[in-house]
Amino acid sequence: MPLRLTALAVLVLGLARTAAAAADEPKVEPPPEAQAPAPPEDPLHVYVMTMGPGDHPFFRFGHNAIWIKDTAAHTDRVYNFGTFRFDSPRLILDFLGGRLNYWLSVSPLERVLGEYTRENRSIAIQELGLTAAQKASLQAALVANARPENRLYKYDYFLDNCSTRVRDAVDHVVDGRLRASAAPPGRMTLRGHALRMTAQPLWLYVALDVVLGPAVDRPINRWTEMFLPEELARGLPGAQLVAAEQVLFQADRPPPRVVPPAWGMQFFLVGAGWGAIMFALAWVGRLRRAARVTFGILLALWGFAAGFVGCFLIYAWAFTDHVVAHRNQNILLCAPWAIALVVLGVGAAMGRPGATRKAFSVAAAVLGAVLIACSLKVGIVAHQENGVLIAFFFPAWLGIAGGLWTLRYATAFGTTRP
Repeated sequence: MPLRLTALAVLVLGLARTAAAAADEPKVEPPPEAQAPAPPEDPLHVYVMTMGPGDHPFFRFGHNAIWIKDTAAHTDRVYNFGTFRFDSPRLILDFLGGRLNYWLSVSPLERVLGEYTRENRSIAIQELGLTAAQKASLQAALVANARPENRLYKYDYFLDNCSTRVRDAVDHVVDGRLRASAAPPGRMTLRGHALRMTAQPLWLYVALDVVLGPAVDRPINRWTEMFLPEELARGLPGAQLVAAEQVLFQADRPPPRVVPPAWGMQFFLVGAGWGAIMFALAWVGRLRRAARVTFGILLALWGFAAGFVGCFLIYAWAFTDHVVAHRNQNILLCAPWAIALVVLGVGAAMGRPGATRKAFSVAAAVLGAVLIACSLKVGIVAHQENGVLIAFFFPAWLGIAGGLWTLRYATAFGTTRP
């Protein structure tokens, strides 16, 4: 028993000494955990460039492109879907036929900035908040698209242009997020956008309004509105794709209209004035040769202009790929048979009763066609927004037909002076 107690005491004393020695030793802190290295900065930066309208009719809708900045390769490349040969001998024929080819070109940033600055066109950029994988995918797709065998496409002002190509390229790499965000109804129709962008010069506004058919008057959504570069620039933030925005150059020119001009009354007054002048000349022409000759010459010129437009609209419908010009109801306002007034107007100026009677029949037939165009507003045919043009042509043709009616009877009964 004493031996067991003595052994236990020795064991306890040894443990106590070991604990005391451990307490006297300096404490060594464990090494801190190694921090993970920061990921390398993504060298790619993707921007959508939006350029404002220019002076040339081809540039009235604005423009856009994709700029990819590669800080690792020290490159700034601008991918431009709006390239075409302005000096091509087939430019007019291809444009009229709706078969104009555009292509994707690649240019250095400095050249692009210089060109648009010299043209006094605004330049704004939006940096896209894409992942590294999305940026690399977009760059690879653009490089492949810019190859000679892939770069050409048939241009369409509303359906396939520089803006829709940029829109589609961005939407593809974000898996349809841009399109999903642009599902709400648009602010206006394609015609409304076209007319607000081309309100000046007036001849371009009138030409577009005349050649566009009912296809551009259907309701559209925000996605379709992005055929305009400025509408795409408005839509990108809505899809939460924009990380930063900046204006690189502000042009010294007024911005485009927010809405198309409301010129219905002005067009009616001009048409009524023209009809009144023609009626007055015919009325006086019953007794005054000078007034009759003036009336006949103006009638011939008017018939040539109206008839030519009508023939062109038929050509655009039947023989071109301009889908937006098909089924155009403005053919009723500028009837092709009005071209007969070129010859009949000269006959009326010369005081020939037969020519005057035939000219009246032609004008009356066109007036009837205008009334049919009015009736289509409440019919089952696809609606076309041509009320402004009807406001002009109805009083104009009414005055011409009325003038020919009075002159017809005067020549028939020999009351005009030679």
